[in-house]
Formats: sequence, structure tokens, C-alpha cells
Amino acid sequence: MTGGDAAEALRSSLLRIDRSLVSLIAARLNIADVLGGVKRSEGMPVYDRARELTVASLLADEARSLGVPDSLIKEIYFMLARESRCRQLYCPEALRVAFYGYGRMARMLAGMMSHGGCWVAITGRNPEKAQEAARAVGARYMEPRRAIDWADMLVYAVPSTAVPELLREHLPMLRESMLVADIASVKTPLVEKIALLLGEGSPEYVSLHPLFGPLSCPAGENVAVVPVRLEGWRPRLEKLFTGLGLNPVYVTAEEHDRVMAVNQVLHHLVYDLYREAARILHEKLEIDPGRSKELVTWSLKKTENIAARLEQLHSVVEEIRRENPYTEEVFKALSQALQRLAEAQAGDS
Repeated sequence: MTGGDAAEALRSSLLRIDRSLVSLIAARLNIADVLGGVKRSEGMPVYDRARELTVASLLADEARSLGVPDSLIKEIYFMLARESRCRQLYCPEALRVAFYGYGRMARMLAGMMSHGGCWVAITGRNPEKAQEAARAVGARYMEPRRAIDWADMLVYAVPSTAVPELLREHLPMLRESMLVADIASVKTPLVEKIALLLGEGSPEYVSLHPLFGPLSCPAGENVAVVPVRLEGWRPRLEKLFTGLGLNPVYVTAEEHDRVMAVNQVLHHLVYDLYREAARILHEKLEIDPGRSKELVTWSLKKTENIAARLEQLHSVVEEIRRENPYTEEVFKALSQALQRLAEAQAGDS
């Protein structure tokens, strides 16, 4: 047998194994689908982090015993686990949810709830955009007044600065039995205004912050929950999170914004700082763009991907930076950090 024949025979063996892997994955997902039905009927959580970590550790031990990289096995397992979660989403009750807004986050959350069996409507000032969004995610379109009258839960998926005025406009139409929510990324200024608007007979209100971008399926991710007025609706909301595989993190508006000053404002600014400094240096050092791409490192590729994604979310990033009450402190901290690093560099030389 020639070297070429041997290689072809081995490739055929690899293909047979790969096809077997595909069959095994299909079988696993089929079982996950059945398990999803059990979770739905029993009200069980879609996401069980402790179990996933235990299984990942078990598989990693087995991989090492067979001489297989445990990091590879963990990566494959968590990908399969995420896919399984996303196939198991469910709405724990016949909940009617109306989204006022039709951006990426509204579409993602509406699609997720619709996939899980909730009744979902999308509405807004622009009927054409709302209709298009509804078609895209398998929801229905309703004009605003009808959507408010129909919904058990109304979610404002608009810029935070627009929420108070919308709530003021809609309050006469809202029922005390409803839950009203927003998904704004900055809480303190918004929650203060909302609290002033809510009076006797007003519906309960919760300010949510999904701590993820518009992912294809965020099951397993965290959601910050600021309970402006959340009593009767709290257990229903928690059951909804359970069915959607989301983890609620209860927090005050003030603590949320302090943490997000670091986890969002600073994070975004660092990438902006990198992009701006890179532009300056490319020009000053006369770096050829083509050569720069040829010599890019693996870690820089990841940085560039995140920077490009944040560039696409420019309006959201700007809103977070503008509205967070601690943004000025973030700029001061960045300046201090740069000064300290410069001093340390000067001291080393």
C-alpha cells in the first residue's frame, strides 16, 4: 500500500468516527428534548450550573485517563450543554408579554419567550418596524393601546431616557394586576423617576438588566433585578426565569450602577482607548495596515472582535456612558492608572 493509499484509508476511518459522533450528538439532543418536557411538567430549572460543572469535571478526568486534552472535552461538553438548554426553554404559565420596542435585545428576548411557549407581542411607535420584528421572532404585532390592554407583562425595550415619559403616557391604561419592566443598562436616574410616577393603583414595576448582548440563546446567563415595586409578581417572575434558564441577581439601583461603572463603562472605555491609541500609533509609526494584519497575535484577534462588536453597539455604549452616575470616576481612574503605569515604566528604565 502506498503512502497515499494509507492516508486515504485513515481518512476514511476518521470520517466514519466523525459520522458516529454526529449520530451520538443527535441522540444526546433527542434525550435533551425529552428531558425538557419533564422539566416543563415539573417546573424544574432549565439551567443547573452545579450539575454541569460536576459532569464537566467527571468527563475531564476520563479524558485525561485516555490521554485526551481535558480542555477540548470541556469545550465540547459546554457547547452541547448550552444547545440542550436552548432546546428546553419553557414558559411556566400562559403568560402574555408585550415588548414596547423592536431593537436587538427586544427581538432576542421576545424570540426566546415565544420559543418557550409564552404569548408574545411586539409594539411601538413605528408599526412597520414592530411588524417586521414580530415576524422575525415568531411573535405577533399589536398597536400600543391594544398591546397594553392585552398584556400581563409590559416590557419597555427602549433607551432608558424614553422610559419615564412612556410610562407617564401609558399609566392611565395600565392595570394594577400587570407587571411593568424595563431592560435599561443604567438604573439610578431611571428608577428615581419611575418611583415618583408610581402611585396608588399603579402596577408593580421591576427594572431588569440582561447581563448579556443579543445572543442567539442566553440560557444560563444572569439578569440583574432591581425591584422598584415587586411583591405579588416576584414568584411568577422567578418561575419565568427558571423556565428561560436565566439567573436573577437582586440588587439595588445604586449598587448596580457602581458595579456597572467597572463592568461596563470601564470595560467599554478600555476598548475605545485601544482603538484610538492604535489609530494614533499606526499613523505615527507609519505601520502598513496589511502588514499589521499579517502579524496579528491570537489574543489581539479576540480583542479586535470584541472592539468591532462594541462599535456596532455604539449608541448603546454611549447611552451607558452618558447615563451612569459614576462615569466621571471611571475617567479619573483610567487617568490615574495610566499615570501609575507611566511612572513604573520610567522607574524601570
